[in-house]
Amino acid sequence: MFALTLALGASVAWGASDFLGGLASRRLPVIVVLLGAQAVGLALAVAVWGFAGAALSPGVMALGAAAGLAELAGFACLYRGLAIGEMTAVAPLAALTAVLPVALAVGGGEHVAALEAGGMVLAILGSAATAAEPAGRRGVRGAGLGLAAPGGFGAFFALLGHASEAGGPTAVLAGRLASVGVLAIVVCAAPRGGRPGRPDALAIAALGALDVAANLAYAGAAAGGAGASVAVLASLYPLTTVLLARALLRERLGASRLAGVVAVLGGIALISAS
Repeated sequence: MFALTLALGASVAWGASDFLGGLASRRLPVIVVLLGAQAVGLALAVAVWGFAGAALSPGVMALGAAAGLAELAGFACLYRGLAIGEMTAVAPLAALTAVLPVALAVGGGEHVAALEAGGMVLAILGSAATAAEPAGRRGVRGAGLGLAAPGGFGAFFALLGHASEAGGPTAVLAGRLASVGVLAIVVCAAPRGGRPGRPDALAIAALGALDVAANLAYAGAAAGGAGASVAVLASLYPLTTVLLARALLRERLGASRLAGVVAVLGGIALISAS
């Protein structure tokens, strides 16, 4: 149960960070937002790694770096999609993140009870259903990027989950080192205009901190077993983004999106009860 709680906590933190990232990307180049957030995340990851006294295992570092680059690709697609489209239409598409890690877990022999499987299906479909409601032209513009993001995030979940079995803090640190390194090279090769003002700088710092907190929570949850359930619950982060967009940006949340929210809550209940 503790692993499931960590996974849900990770989904809330990721959803909030995505909301902040989408807002910041409407005013600044995505590369600027990503570099700032990942740099803040790296500082926090170093602090957590030092406090935990984790070892620098080459194997864990390699998996963590690959996970970090996969997450970076997912963020680049999602933030741009959130910037040019309606958040309530684009964010739910990322619910497909769970498909790859669940398939790998089940294919690897993990047993999933019928009640648990039903909860997984209900949660994933419910989250995706919130994107089925007709959106305006702006929502359609970001849909392709919203669909591309789950590929990167799904690979990130699978790689980080595997690496966390040997050392979660080390894997998270390696991921941040890899992502910051790649972003720094890109920025140096092709400088982008736009310097964040104080509000955007605070938002970028907050989303960087939330992302690292979510990564650490997911690493802890994945290390605790039940990989399929953990992946599904952690992948529900679009729900938080949708609810924040509805509350703070007054974006429309119609009948199908409300039904999707209810389905997600029902799926969580089934998974927790199994």
